[in-house]
Amino acid sequence: MSGSCGSDRIVFEIGQIAPILTWAEEAGVDLDRVAGKIGVAPDALRNAPHTRRPLTDYFRIQSEIAKSLDDLTAQLSERKLLYQSGTFVISQLKSARTLQDLIRSLASYFNMLHGGNYNLVRQSGETLTLILDDSKFPYRFRDNEPLLHFVRDALLIKVYCLIDSLTGGVASKALTRVTLVRGRKDIEDTLTSFWEVPVQYNKTVYELVFDYQAACQQIAPATNADLSTDGIFSRVIHHLDTLEPETDTRPFAIRTEELISEGLETQQAVASAFSISVATLRRRLSEEDTSFRDLVLNHRMERANALLARGASVSEVSELIGYSDVRAFNRAFKKMRGVSPAAFARNDAAVNEGA
Repeated sequence: MSGSCGSDRIVFEIGQIAPILTWAEEAGVDLDRVAGKIGVAPDALRNAPHTRRPLTDYFRIQSEIAKSLDDLTAQLSERKLLYQSGTFVISQLKSARTLQDLIRSLASYFNMLHGGNYNLVRQSGETLTLILDDSKFPYRFRDNEPLLHFVRDALLIKVYCLIDSLTGGVASKALTRVTLVRGRKDIEDTLTSFWEVPVQYNKTVYELVFDYQAACQQIAPATNADLSTDGIFSRVIHHLDTLEPETDTRPFAIRTEELISEGLETQQAVASAFSISVATLRRRLSEEDTSFRDLVLNHRMERANALLARGASVSEVSELIGYSDVRAFNRAFKKMRGVSPAAFARNDAAVNEGA
């Protein structure tokens, strides 16, 4: 393996997800833009298979694909889920009062969204187990065994991080064992070192096994739950960054854009997230030839593009992205895009019909 990531971080190689990237680009995802979001050279996602990146960047890539294609599964499933369904899941889970409540709710809601009993909860003696039985799940790349093992291992980490973040760290204290479907040496293993509990291999299902008593203890409600459409991905990414702190070398403007996309649309909120003053925030953005206002406007217009492309009306989009006056939205959109929102929607519809 090669690259600049520290050896103590959980990493992956770009080449491990090459089929996902190829599929995404063919579906219309701008890989150069995605590369910029994770701070690598524009062509790195195509021609640098041995580049090592932290696992957080895998989830950032997933998030960008999911947003671009309006699919919460990031095209890993052949059965699409609307991207905003992630908001629904987080809004339901945030009211859980115990780890057990949260696990049962998570299993129920994701089964409902995916249309199958892929998530089960089992109580046995002193343990409470979340079971992920994805043997019949419609994975898009199910014929690529190494990729499928990687995707499934990463999914288990994603689910665990979501649970741990929503329980304020209770899940990490309660976790006693993890089981994986693959064999110990089935793939080049870059993810297993994430787990600090015993890992069992060659099982028929994936499992997160928790201490039952700990799972029944009261937890504080997740009042800080991110209810933006990026809620699931942002919680997982931030939780991994907390577990594996490392200086973020991406441009400051990109890091600011990421926080804005997670719902922090005031300078005070973003400055607080960076533990800096508003004046420092402004100065650092100015050094990169941009401003907070420009980044917020760009984020809103990107959301507007996506919503209009999905068939939302101009008035609906105006309200969803934070404009109280639809005329102000029309002016801002036309200034940035060169056409009115209505014209943009018509043009996009015509392109799709001709495709």
